[in-house]
Amino acid sequence: MANLRKTLSETDVEVRFSVPSKWFKENLFSRFEGKNKLDLPVKDLSGEVQSFGFSVRTKGNHFKPVISRGWRKFVRTKGLKPGNKIIFAMENDPETGTEYKVEVIKEIRLFGRDIEGRV
Repeated sequence: MANLRKTLSETDVEVRFSVPSKWFKENLFSRFEGKNKLDLPVKDLSGEVQSFGFSVRTKGNHFKPVISRGWRKFVRTKGLKPGNKIIFAMENDPETGTEYKVEVIKEIRLFGRDIEGRV
């Protein structure tokens, strides 16, 4: 699975996370098994597991994949704002199997310099 790195838009923060269609088709489409919803446990950097509800359109040629269930709680908990970055990654762990991870990157100012901080 290729990592998904995205800068959050206002809609991503206020309403739902819009998943790029190309990334979705290449990395998650097969997991849906003909359905339009998928609950996916995702671990953050602190080790806490979030359950995100991915969904896609059932009609038309464009999937329009989004994360809605569980997303707003994650946004509030992490204090996300437009312009922050999100990275979704898949890791294969020999003991636990496949794990999905989410990482938040925020720009912070430290000693007069902008640096990226991972949350």
